[in-house]
Amino acid sequence: MSQQQAVYQSLAASGASLIAFIGVCHEFVGDTLFPWAPAFLGGPIVWHSLGLLTIVLGLLLLAGTLRLIEFPVISFSLVTAAVGLVLVAVVASLHHQFHMFALAVALAGFGTAFCHRKAAGQGASAGELASATRRLK
Repeated sequence: MSQQQAVYQSLAASGASLIAFIGVCHEFVGDTLFPWAPAFLGGPIVWHSLGLLTIVLGLLLLAGTLRLIEFPVISFSLVTAAVGLVLVAVVASLHHQFHMFALAVALAGFGTAFCHRKAAGQGASAGELASATRRLK
């Protein structure tokens, strides 16, 4: 793995970690910042499911980025980014608030997808990167 690939892989891993951390923030302070949100989503079960899903997805993205598991990192990162942008627009238009965490998820998703693709596309296939990572262990 070249130094440039390692830089892109670490940036992609940072974005994935940020997505997982925002899920943790959602669980601990989300209903304080947006007290109307659990009711808007249909109750606490949906609210907490969204937070836990974000945490799990961030961890899966991280494991996929680090080549610990086979996971479609780019696809799920882009879907996560799109959901974040939709949340920013919905919260801004319906409640006249800025949802910084959703914007951060969107930016982290785009960054993870971009950097993961650059890490995998710089002269080595994903299989070669995975075998190189296994050799380092």
